[in-house]
Amino acid sequence: MKRVIFTIFMLLFVGCANKTTTTLNVSNKAPTSLNLENVSNKAPAILNLEYEQNASILSEFKLNLDMGQKEFLDKLFSVWQMKSIKEKKSDLMWAFNAYNGKKQYFGESKLPRNLEWFSYQKQNANFDELGTVFKPAITLSNTLIRNFPTNDKLFLDPKKAGEGYPFDYLQDSVIGAFHPVMISHFSKDRAFAFVKSDALWGFVPSKNLKILSKKEVDEFKKYNFGVFVKDNASILDDNGKFMFYSRLGGIFPYTDENTTHFKFNNKFAVDKKYAKKFQSINNANLKNTLNELLGQNYGWGGENYLRDCSLFIKDFFGSFGIWLPRNSKEQGKIGQIIDIKNLSNKEKKEIISKVGIPFLSLLYMPGHIMIYGGEVDGKLVSIHDAWGIRTKDGGRAMIGKVAITDLEIGKGYDDIDEKSLLLSKITSLNTIIDKNILSLQKAYSIKVIDNVAIFEDGSSMIYDDGVKKDFKELLKNPSIKDMFSLDYNALKPLNEELIDAGRIRNSEFFSKLYGKNKEEVISNLVDVVWLKDSVNKKIKFNAKFGAAASLQKVSDELNELIKKDPNLLKYIDNIAGTFNYRNIAKTDHLSAHSWGIAIDINVANSHYWQWHKKYKNLIPKEIVYVFEKNGFIWGGRWEHFDTMHFEYRPELTGDNNY
Repeated sequence: MKRVIFTIFMLLFVGCANKTTTTLNVSNKAPTSLNLENVSNKAPAILNLEYEQNASILSEFKLNLDMGQKEFLDKLFSVWQMKSIKEKKSDLMWAFNAYNGKKQYFGESKLPRNLEWFSYQKQNANFDELGTVFKPAITLSNTLIRNFPTNDKLFLDPKKAGEGYPFDYLQDSVIGAFHPVMISHFSKDRAFAFVKSDALWGFVPSKNLKILSKKEVDEFKKYNFGVFVKDNASILDDNGKFMFYSRLGGIFPYTDENTTHFKFNNKFAVDKKYAKKFQSINNANLKNTLNELLGQNYGWGGENYLRDCSLFIKDFFGSFGIWLPRNSKEQGKIGQIIDIKNLSNKEKKEIISKVGIPFLSLLYMPGHIMIYGGEVDGKLVSIHDAWGIRTKDGGRAMIGKVAITDLEIGKGYDDIDEKSLLLSKITSLNTIIDKNILSLQKAYSIKVIDNVAIFEDGSSMIYDDGVKKDFKELLKNPSIKDMFSLDYNALKPLNEELIDAGRIRNSEFFSKLYGKNKEEVISNLVDVVWLKDSVNKKIKFNAKFGAAASLQKVSDELNELIKKDPNLLKYIDNIAGTFNYRNIAKTDHLSAHSWGIAIDINVANSHYWQWHKKYKNLIPKEIVYVFEKNGFIWGGRWEHFDTMHFEYRPELTGDNNY
């Protein structure tokens, strides 16, 4: 009876336990005390996810970006431009050198793979025929890319953590239907073709391919293309016959559309519930697409047509027309990269929070990559497809799916070392979309699509002219992109290195924004009340894109500062001017004053490079910082200094709050 009561007690105790497991020393005598030294706090086999697994909990993305589709499709179609195979045969056969009988591997039934099996696979790969077919093709359905020409599995010791299923070393990737490839040759049994996709070489089932003639290639590239935004929708032909399942991020051609469907030459139709034209990057689309993938099981190399960390990221961004490489290491090299490898975890948090852009920045560590998700409940989070967190005994505390997690998930468990935390292992942060493009949209509602800057009125300019220029040429004939050539040190100490950031101006660009001529600029000018409690003077400033409103904020803040420190007034009481339609002194380029977006403060306490041989500054930092936090740049930071000059340039001073 005593044993039955004790058993019931233990079951109730364990049922109430959360993270802790309590060990009791049981004897025939009733225990008089609990030995706290035996209390452990081990990680559960499957880690608890702290957050609701819904993208709605993530911060709001405030922009609405369109990346277009040209660059993305050009990447996919680039394999059809191949004239020859440039890689060495030995490099293309890497898998046969990496996976061979010298190491013990296992098959599906956990029985060892023998040398004969490896020998057959190498022979069947038929690399003596490399490049002999060399024809373009498309996939007809979702297609696994394999390292050997077989569907057989290849595992390391299934008894070890992180090995066995799903870690099939022959599984490399998955591509959707209608994916362009170039066929090198067929395996000896003709069951597989060795192909190049946009991202990698590998073996795919021959039955999944349709070889195209040059005419068919040319026709295919001219079609309109949509992109799937959901997995596993059944796509049928016009006779009701199954063709393939949709795959998020995969493309399809269409020749016509109506309100409900995309149609292709009366052969098949795709319901718009499952597909779109390439998506705009906005809050709704980002979160809806993430919600399609959150909770999906982890699939190493695309095992079972699932996704691993980098395939999740490649497919997710593909739905927005952003092309990324296949593996995490290469994805971590895209865009603007910040190395944080040698920082403490506290320092990493500070950098990620300050520089990272939720949804558009990636967090890389060797072997894994994640999308930065911003802050949730005061903690930095990521969205990633992860297997688990390493435990001290070499095991794994499982995640096993696409999830929103804290960067320190697993922290606090006795059997998870701090070195194994995601944050501890992150080595770099990279933002995959040019921050300058983000800044242009935030500041001026300009969209840059396929290298064309599109203004609110529908007019456009080339964003990047692709011409390399020295500094004189940058000043004389800059493209829009060239205006970002130098980084402006907003809110940094005033003794930072002097850099001419902001002096590079494209006149056509600013004329489109603020007025094409003097009369049009004048029509956009409004009154700003300057220092209402001391100077109380009305000055003219351009109302467009928040310029005048920002200057009014500057005036109001300075007005309050002067009450606390009256000595500041002498620097800003007798301003030298705002709007003045003129060229910059000794040049034929319009001054920023011409557009009514610049203000010169009191000349008496200022220094200008054409008047003074050496740099000197008397303007207090309190004044400079008020201007800068409201979107103005300061000429006192320039190598060609002008300490009286402040200019509204929010694209250069903006934060990462997109």
